[in-house]
Amino acid sequence: MTAPSRGSAAVERFVGTLRTEATRRQRRTYLDEYVAWLAEQRQCGTGQVTTEDLLDEQNALAWLAAARRGLTRRRPGLHGPTAPAAANSMAARTSSVNTFSRHYGRPLELQPPPPEFADRLTPTEAHRTLRLLAGHHPAGMLETTWERSVALIALAVCTGHGITALHPMRLPDLELERSLPRARVAGDWYPLDTVSRDALARWRTTHQALTAGHLKVLKGGRVEELWVTTAPGRPRGGRPAPPAGLPAAVRTLEAAHRKLTATALGTPLLLEQFCGARTEEEADPAAARPAG
Repeated sequence: MTAPSRGSAAVERFVGTLRTEATRRQRRTYLDEYVAWLAEQRQCGTGQVTTEDLLDEQNALAWLAAARRGLTRRRPGLHGPTAPAAANSMAARTSSVNTFSRHYGRPLELQPPPPEFADRLTPTEAHRTLRLLAGHHPAGMLETTWERSVALIALAVCTGHGITALHPMRLPDLELERSLPRARVAGDWYPLDTVSRDALARWRTTHQALTAGHLKVLKGGRVEELWVTTAPGRPRGGRPAPPAGLPAAVRTLEAAHRKLTATALGTPLLLEQFCGARTEEEADPAAARPAG
């Protein structure tokens, strides 16, 4: 297969061949980081980084080494802006460059580090922690953001699914008025306990209030995505700040979850720690979400 000469174009073509949105998002995040890192090292624009540059093993190894030391980090992680990258994010970076190179007929076959899994809460601990978080709105956090984060945790506890499966959920995936309330995740229905049902009902009411003003401006009518923003975004490129109530990105949900658990519990917990069984993302670290 003939590779395009421009590296960023090659990344877009490669990403377009991937099946799932989660994988596309992850591969694009890390390969864009690779392009930006090479451009920074050479003090040139990203448009001058070629596909050949990306397929060079020494370049790839140097990028991975820099990422491992935390030198490519664009935002603070759990342990600060200069902390070394987590093993799982390094595995995802390595997998990204390996699959990219295979796609263009120049397989690098770099060895990823073994994945690391966070300690699980027991089912009793998960339910008790959910009850604690659902009953106490922590100071310094928007009430609407707290409600959304608690609803997300409730689904993780009841379904055992992580953010990749929970993020695409839509309003019809909740059936809270049934005698046995339930939620649909990744095509399957799961029963909800009383605490989880109440948390989701509270969030659904808030969701309705946040999105009510978009009925006239959105061509598709109401916002059907279950997870929406709870505050206006930042103005970018001279455009006005987007209002609250628009579909929320994975990173937005993860940042709010980290803040809630760190504030309320004194230590940040990953959403996966509330899941009763190993999530699909963990079973295949290459399909995990981007990390620091």
